[in-house]
Amino acid sequence: MEEFLAQNLTAWIASLDGSEKVNFRGFGINALFTLGRTPLHLPFLHAAARFWNPVTHVFSFAGQEICPTFEDFRALMESERDEELLPQLNFGHAQSLGRMCGLSMRDARSLIYDGMLDISSLIDRFSDAGDRNHHHWQGFRRHALCLCILSHFLFVSGSGGSSVRLTEVAQGLKEGKSCIAMTLAETLMGLDAFYRHETTRLARSPLLLQVVDSCPAYSARGYFFRPRLVNALDEGWWSAWMCHLSADRIAWRCPWLSLPAMSYNIPRQTGIQLIGLTHCVFYFPFRIRRQFGHDQTCPPEGIEYPAAFPARGAQLARQATAWRMRELLAPAPTFSCTLSDECLDWLNEEAQTRPSLVPEASTSSGRGRRST
Repeated sequence: MEEFLAQNLTAWIASLDGSEKVNFRGFGINALFTLGRTPLHLPFLHAAARFWNPVTHVFSFAGQEICPTFEDFRALMESERDEELLPQLNFGHAQSLGRMCGLSMRDARSLIYDGMLDISSLIDRFSDAGDRNHHHWQGFRRHALCLCILSHFLFVSGSGGSSVRLTEVAQGLKEGKSCIAMTLAETLMGLDAFYRHETTRLARSPLLLQVVDSCPAYSARGYFFRPRLVNALDEGWWSAWMCHLSADRIAWRCPWLSLPAMSYNIPRQTGIQLIGLTHCVFYFPFRIRRQFGHDQTCPPEGIEYPAAFPARGAQLARQATAWRMRELLAPAPTFSCTLSDECLDWLNEEAQTRPSLVPEASTSSGRGRRST
């Protein structure tokens, strides 16, 4: 069934003419037209997920730590939007779906069941171009296509369905907002759930996870046409390959990231708080300074890592302000591939003893570590 839906959505996208693609740019996710043609290599992704740490939110290969970042996802999506989407916790989803897709309330409700959206029916209703001069119909069709693309490429559900909350995301994109931070938040939580065997599906955005690599001059079109040098079919082969990676084979910084500043930290807190569809989650750039071209430093001893927690309406404005006020890390003048002895000791210690989850209010401890 999922393969059938993917084929129908691919056929819909392929049928779009030039003017339709231009008009769709208002949603800011046109890069997926090309990226979506990249086949997912699930054995590779499943093997990589074995090396994920759901507490510190890093992959660990050969003792080296690396994490997908906001900057990675933003570059992959070729997005320059600054205002981030926030979840609308009290939202009339059927009413919103009807309004954006030109459906009666009865028809809109028929597409929603138990909080899930019937993507198959949306494709059936809107994949036919209809009258291209009927501007209202074409506007409804663009909204429906946006919902289907979000469901298939950016917010893949671990349960196999599609959350009706994607109507909020589609509406926000149309208003000029960005879903990059939300996509990253959901992807981190998807990796957590897969690692802990809470789902057998790699959820949220496995496509962007797969595309994050050291492509010399990134563009969606350039990535799609880049030759694939390795195509092992077996997850065990990939896992063994990753186990035997040497430290000098680990890409700490994608060379296509040439940015004036990088998201680094929230003042006086351990990590960057990202707001997803329903939960807030953290990632911790102090663990991956090397990805930003800076020398790796050791964090304070006894540091505690806040766990994901439900997004609450009363706190969303404060959380959004914290995101906007986050510290930015300036570009590094040089890039070093050598870890200090202290950092090597720290990573070896971390490999042996993983930190534990703590309540949301907890942050780093006050104890310091030896200066580097």
